[in-house]
Amino acid sequence: MEDRKMSNISNEYFTTSELAKTCGVTKHTLFHYDDIGLLKPEFVNSKGYRYYSVQQCLVLDLIIVLKKAGSSLEEIKVFLQKQNTPLFINMLKEKQVELEREQRRINQMQNILTSAIKMTEEATLELRNSPKILECLEEYFITTKLDIGDGDKEFAKKLTEHRDFCETHYIDHEFAIWTIISKDRFESGGYYPEYIANQIKTSIPEEKMLIKPAGLYAIIDHKGSYDSMPQTYSVIKKFIARKGMNISGDVYALELHTYWTEKNPDDYKIRIFVQVSH
Repeated sequence: MEDRKMSNISNEYFTTSELAKTCGVTKHTLFHYDDIGLLKPEFVNSKGYRYYSVQQCLVLDLIIVLKKAGSSLEEIKVFLQKQNTPLFINMLKEKQVELEREQRRINQMQNILTSAIKMTEEATLELRNSPKILECLEEYFITTKLDIGDGDKEFAKKLTEHRDFCETHYIDHEFAIWTIISKDRFESGGYYPEYIANQIKTSIPEEKMLIKPAGLYAIIDHKGSYDSMPQTYSVIKKFIARKGMNISGDVYALELHTYWTEKNPDDYKIRIFVQVSH
């Protein structure tokens, strides 16, 4: 009689190992779900062995799908306690929105990484040691304002704020960090930037967007630490004067190789653009 009973149990119920293997989870996972009340076994025998029904196998399948869709175990537990069709539809719609949001974030990061690889590889090919005058196209930037006297610590905070803003607003931007100094500050010998910026592909309706105008720019590559940049600024100022040209706009500094790629600050490479006119 006992043998027939055990045979029926074996035919109609899953052991913990069988259910774990059938649904592709671990026994530890099932023990955890039991402990938190998410999926308790149909019954436990006198020896402490857990047994699960076929219906519970289907419930576990649902749990696995919802978990893959991004639902927390607590969310799934609440859903199972109140399970009905409208609630199921609403839950899936919410997860669909969350997944679309995550996909946008992934696409944003893919674009950033692609631009980082391209820019870093291209920057290793040439170094503009001496200034040149070049015609540049109009470019667009998403920016964060800096204040005079912020210092390095405040700069780091503003950089974090800038990155957070771009991420939370899904701003599709290039990898490289730019800094911008106003014409007046640059001419007066003040070289602390007024903006942190990232280049964006097109104009967007955002008050934090700035436009780098098309036109002539004096361009030079600075090689060395941030602290030594005033020397390069002095070189490009003298070059502009020798050319009989005027500084007509802001100054843009593009970080090609900095702390992202180089351990030694003396190996940093920063491209400087100064808008000029005859």
